[in-house]
Amino acid sequence: MNQSDFSRRDFLRFLVGAAFFAMLGLIVLQELLGAATTWLVIRLARGMVDGQVEASAFGWIVVTQTLSYAAGAVSWLYAERAGFSAFGKYLLQFARLNRFQTALLADTEVREGTEPFLTNETFRVCFDLMYDLQFYTRLFFNLVFNAIVFGIEIDAGLPAAYGLAFAVLVILQWSLRKPLAAAYMTNQRMTNRMLARTYNVWDNIFAGNRYNLGLWHADFRERLAAALRAQIRAIMAREGWSALSGLLALLIVLGAAAWVAVQGAANAALMVALAATLPRQIEMTVDMHQLTAGMTDLLAIWTRLKGVCEHMQPQPGSDVRARIGFGELSLREGHRAMVCDSLVGAVSLVLSQPRGIVSVRGGNGAGKSSLLTALKCHFRGQAYYLPAHDRLAYRFNVLASKPLPASAEADDEEDEEPEDIVAEEAARERSGYSSGERQLAVLAEIVQRTAAPIYLLDEWDANLDPANRQRAMRLVEQLAQRARVVEISHRDPGGLPSA
Repeated sequence: MNQSDFSRRDFLRFLVGAAFFAMLGLIVLQELLGAATTWLVIRLARGMVDGQVEASAFGWIVVTQTLSYAAGAVSWLYAERAGFSAFGKYLLQFARLNRFQTALLADTEVREGTEPFLTNETFRVCFDLMYDLQFYTRLFFNLVFNAIVFGIEIDAGLPAAYGLAFAVLVILQWSLRKPLAAAYMTNQRMTNRMLARTYNVWDNIFAGNRYNLGLWHADFRERLAAALRAQIRAIMAREGWSALSGLLALLIVLGAAAWVAVQGAANAALMVALAATLPRQIEMTVDMHQLTAGMTDLLAIWTRLKGVCEHMQPQPGSDVRARIGFGELSLREGHRAMVCDSLVGAVSLVLSQPRGIVSVRGGNGAGKSSLLTALKCHFRGQAYYLPAHDRLAYRFNVLASKPLPASAEADDEEDEEPEDIVAEEAARERSGYSSGERQLAVLAEIVQRTAAPIYLLDEWDANLDPANRQRAMRLVEQLAQRARVVEISHRDPGGLPSA
């Protein structure tokens, strides 16, 4: 279940920045230089008719075209920077909007629908969008600038023909936008559905159980087949339209060129200029075909971007309080125990003292973990929450080779060298902790590196033997000397207090 006020226009603001405008400026420069090359070719052709050809004319063609290539190559570098920056800003914004939505941590359905956007889909959307904007913006300015040159140097009817062809193709594209968008939305949904099943492939393979692997494989094959069918439908819709648009552009533009040739047959200079630029004009009809096909691609990305925005602020499928068995849980502090009959009562007990340990006890399925989740949602940034099964980042296993900056705030514009990334990955591979060792390392780091008035610890001793459990208990007691600790553990399996 998702509910978000985040729009696609909000996402586009992530792209806008110095890198984006640098890319745009270089594209304009590239195509201006390309049009200048066309103009130089026309002047050279006319010079040949008049018998006035200089070697420097060929040199200028080489220079302008080389500069055009260079500007285009550099523009790709800025496209990459803009794409990475946009993805970084997206993740930071997602974190800001959802950092206190702790109820989502155990919501499997919402996680399955949202996690593909965080792990791959949004990254792909960012770069598909940047690559398409770079490529199709270049095609657009190539058509505009060269059409202007043709209009000035050959015939004013040629720019009009390009404009007519472009208008016809845009109108047709607009009329087909809804079926194309529907095909791409279905494609995205089926692909994400397939990718969601890959997140537990590791467990099902390496557990070595034929039964579990067989169930996983059958489900994955069904999802893979559905994703393939959706992908084929989307591609066929796009390619069918692309073929039609290319044919229409060719008929309109070459028809105009033929009309100019018939009308100016007696003008040798005009005929030479037209002949010299005919390959460029055919190339431009291909560009127009690609540009209109690109509008289809941009429409597909715009549709995929809708999915990204809809999952920007996921909402839990049910109220976390409904999963708490009030009356089935007990809260214990020292020798005192009370039945947990409401969230308000639990909050009051937690806040009654600045320090000390409150233990949550109850049977399986009574809602112990849900109570801690509800407390985290209530206390928000005041509480540090350690889930029972966490994949949280800690210094000991994430950045073992490189100290963190003094501030834990992420900086999406901070540069990191490739060799640093390789060193970090190697450090991760060396950190082969057992589950119990990791649990102790986590608790030790929480004691040493964090400072919160409230700590919510869910099954912090689940993987520990008796000796390590005593070590972990001493760490928890250290926390309790400076903060309020609410914990679920296996130290005391007793049920509700007697009435």
